[in-house]
Amino acid sequence: MDDINQIPFNFDPRIGMIVGVMVGFLVFAVSLDLTREKLLRVLKRPKAPTIGLVAQFGILPAIAFLVGLYLTEAPSIALGLLLVTCCPGGALSNYLTGVAKGDVATSISMTTVSTLFSIILTPVLFAFWASMNSSTLAVIQNISMDPQRVIMTLLIMLVIPVTAGMLLRAKRPDTANRIRKAVRLIAGIVFAVIVAMIIGSNFKSLALLAQTALFPVLLTFVIAVGLGWGIGSLAGLMAAERRAVAIEVAFQNVALAIGLGITFFPSLAGIAAVSILWGIVHLTLGTGLALVWSRIKTK
Repeated sequence: MDDINQIPFNFDPRIGMIVGVMVGFLVFAVSLDLTREKLLRVLKRPKAPTIGLVAQFGILPAIAFLVGLYLTEAPSIALGLLLVTCCPGGALSNYLTGVAKGDVATSISMTTVSTLFSIILTPVLFAFWASMNSSTLAVIQNISMDPQRVIMTLLIMLVIPVTAGMLLRAKRPDTANRIRKAVRLIAGIVFAVIVAMIIGSNFKSLALLAQTALFPVLLTFVIAVGLGWGIGSLAGLMAAERRAVAIEVAFQNVALAIGLGITFFPSLAGIAAVSILWGIVHLTLGTGLALVWSRIKTK
C-alpha cells in the first residue's frame, strides 16, 4: 500500500473555518455547566475526579504513544491517536454515564476540570509525545505552523468559549440554564452535518485509512475504558464512580480533535481519519457498554 499520508482527503478551507467555530460553540455549551459549586465539589471530594484526570491526561496519551510507536507504521495515524487522547472529555460522556447508572457528578466534574486544563495541556502534551517518536517528530518538523494561527485557533476553540460560558453562567445563571440544552443541540446538529459532509466527500479515502487505523483506534479505546475502570478499582472507588471514570477517560472531545486536525494538519489524512473513527467507535461500543451497565445494579 502507498504511504497512507498520501491518501487524498478533501478539505474546503471554508469548512475548516466553520468546523473551528462549531467546535468553539460546542465547548461554549459544555462551559455553561462550569459552575463555582462544581469546582468546589472537586475540591471537597477530589478523589474520583483526580484519579480520572491522572488516567486521562497522565497515562492515556502515553498508551496512545506506545500504540502509535509499535502498532502502526503511519506517522499520521500515530499523531491522530495522540491528538484525540490529549483532548478533554466530551459532553456525551456525561449523558452516557447517566445511562450506565454511573456517578454523573463525577463525570461532570471531570469534564469541567479537563476542559479547563485542556487550554494548556492539550497542545503541550501533544507536542511532547509527538516529539518522543522520531517518525512523528519528522512529520511535525516538516509542517510549518504559524504561531499566531495556533494562538488564534486555541482562542476560538477553547479560551474564548470556556471564558464566555463561565462568565455567562456566573452573571446570568437563569439565562445559562435556559439556553444550555438548545445551544448543545444546535451546535451538535450543525457539527454532525459538517462531519457527515466530510465523510461523504472522502468516503473512499476513509475506507482505505480504516484498514490501517481502525485496529489502533479500537485497541486504544478499549485500553482507555479498562484503564479508567482498573485505576478506579485500585483506588477503591465505588462501582458508580468507576463507571463514570471509565467512560470519561475513553470519551474524548472528538469534535475538538477533528477541528484541530483539519485546521493544523489538512494534508495528513490519517489524523482526521483517526478522529472520525474514534467518534464512530465511542458512539457504538461506548453506547453498547453504557446499555450493558444500565442493566447491572450498583451498590
